[in-house]
Amino acid sequence: MQQADVATDNFNVSQLSTGPSNPAWSIAVFAHNEARNIQLALESIAATTGGRDISIYVLANGCTDSTLEKVRESAAKISNLWLVDSDVADKASAWNLFVHDILSAQRLEQIDTCFFMDGDVTLASDALPLLASALNEVSSAEAAGAMPATGRDRDAWRRRMAINGMLAGNCYALRSSFVRYLRKQQVRMPTGLIGEDFFVSWLVASNVWRDALLEKEGNRCLFHNDAEFFFRSLSPWRLADYRTYMRRKWRYTLRALQHQMLLLLLMHQGMEAMPRDVNELYRNAPLPSRLKWCGLDTPLRLIAVLWIRRQRGQSGADTEDC
Repeated sequence: MQQADVATDNFNVSQLSTGPSNPAWSIAVFAHNEARNIQLALESIAATTGGRDISIYVLANGCTDSTLEKVRESAAKISNLWLVDSDVADKASAWNLFVHDILSAQRLEQIDTCFFMDGDVTLASDALPLLASALNEVSSAEAAGAMPATGRDRDAWRRRMAINGMLAGNCYALRSSFVRYLRKQQVRMPTGLIGEDFFVSWLVASNVWRDALLEKEGNRCLFHNDAEFFFRSLSPWRLADYRTYMRRKWRYTLRALQHQMLLLLLMHQGMEAMPRDVNELYRNAPLPSRLKWCGLDTPLRLIAVLWIRRQRGQSGADTEDC
């Protein structure tokens, strides 16, 4: 079955398979050219629900490979599967679509938990129930994060997540009431922002964007050690992985600078100053200093700062340091 339910100039929503109506769980799966991984990711979701009903939305953003075809093939085995085909190859834009446009207000009221997951990971067999249970057990919690089960930096990564309250975009859960509040406050990420998980973590921790202080005191962001996700680690024996590694290093460096600029802008000028995209961010936000020591990453950071300043200079904005 393939039924187009919503179509706009930028995205199309199709229901690929039916299932129980109004499930209490919904998951957004972000996929950009994930033809090799998406079916395993979807199968892992189906295997981790613990018998609970869930609606699965694959947000295929700007795909140029066979990701869409692979998702459609999965409809024969996976119920309540939806495909969101977006022209914009950008995760922040896809996140905005899911939070604000895909689910109706009535449908969002029926949902207890919204999950967010990358299309290149697979989940442990009980990951989703554990995250949902964590939220149910702590009334103040608005987010629950899964933990990496693979990766050479796995143990240190897990510690950093817990200490800093930093969700991993690979897999996390948000309480539905929190998602409804994001929608009410019209919180949309700038298109092109790298690391939506950084920004979501800040939204959970911060009072800056809320119209009132929270009545409930307590931990807002939880982590469950047994709710795990898996991904393929880079290998020193694969030549292609060196290019992937350098691309990641560049994106991680740019991500840190983008979020520094964005949070300074919002804390100084309020949420009404939220840029529509990163080009507007580069024009309007305080610029990061060129003079900061980051160990071996210092040269790459300097290149990224100069690149951002060039983008700002081309727009005609001033280039004073923050």
